[in-house]
Amino acid sequence: MEEKKIKSFMFYSNYYLLIKLLPKNDQEKIVLSILKFMFEDIEPEFDDSSQLYAVWTNIQMGLKTSKRNALNGLKGGAPVGNSNAEKTTHKTSQKQPTKQATKQAKWEPKKQTNNISTFYFLLSNFYYLQDKRLLREKMKKWLDYKWERKEPYLETGFKSLLTQVENNTKQFGQQAVICLIDECMASNYKGIIFDKLKQNQTSSKKNSNLFREIAEEEGII
Repeated sequence: MEEKKIKSFMFYSNYYLLIKLLPKNDQEKIVLSILKFMFEDIEPEFDDSSQLYAVWTNIQMGLKTSKRNALNGLKGGAPVGNSNAEKTTHKTSQKQPTKQATKQAKWEPKKQTNNISTFYFLLSNFYYLQDKRLLREKMKKWLDYKWERKEPYLETGFKSLLTQVENNTKQFGQQAVICLIDECMASNYKGIIFDKLKQNQTSSKKNSNLFREIAEEEGII
């Protein structure tokens, strides 16, 4: 029996947003890899430390779902004539979604993942050459925390946050910033309070000076 091949597939805007972030040569490679995967079943092999790999890992599940749906004759639901499709149509006609239900639907995990993948890639790109993997993972947790609070970033705002994180990391160290992010999430803060790093540093200096004064008085040093 001849193997079924799809003739078309869904391509989402967040794929395009991710691909735009790549250098031009890599844009061509990823697009060709997507087409080979969808129409020839050839899965690409990228270096796991490359930007191409970062993009591919963010879109491959969506592509596999599109391929599976296309092979099953689906377009976001059961094929026409299928009993499941009839049930869905019947239920929909009986009850229209409320405004609250529509609002909640915008925050389904699948949609969150599609939106947040762009920011995950920005993180990988921003910290790739700076050997800050622990900080990158902590920032991913911060993104998840913000999405759970229904406070997603816009791309410009998130890039600004990355710059703030980087500047404070240079000044206070990676571990201090990681601990601060943990503290802000535990305290249910809306944002990362970078001023706390300055306060902690000032407090630490005061304690150090006090210890030195006591040690000098006691003749320890």
